[in-house]
Amino acid sequence: MFYVGISLASNIEDQKRDKIGWLPGQPKNVGFEQYSGYVTVNEKSERALFYWLIEAPLNRGPNSRPLVLWLNGGPGCSSIAYGASEEIGPFHIKSDGKTLFLNPYAWNN
Repeated sequence: MFYVGISLASNIEDQKRDKIGWLPGQPKNVGFEQYSGYVTVNEKSERALFYWLIEAPLNRGPNSRPLVLWLNGGPGCSSIAYGASEEIGPFHIKSDGKTLFLNPYAWNN
C-alpha cells in the first residue's frame, strides 16, 4: 500500500509539472486542459517520447471523453509542427505566425 501511495503521489506531481497553463498566442479560456512532457521508453539508453495531451472540453461528461492516441511524423516531419497545428489539433496558427485560434474540427471536440 505504501508503494501505491508513492506511485500516486509521483503521478500527481508529474501531472502538475506537465500541465500547460498557456501557449504563446493562445486564446484565453479555451475550456480544456493540456499537458506535455516526455515518457521514458528506455532508461538505460535514455530514450523518451514527447507527448502533448489535449483533453476534451471540460463541460463534457467523463463517459463521452474517450482517449485517442494519434501518431504521425517521421524524419523531417514533426507531428507537432504540422499535424497537430494544421490538421487535428485544438489550434490553428494565424497568418501572422504568432497567434493561435481554436480549430472547430479538432479531435478533442
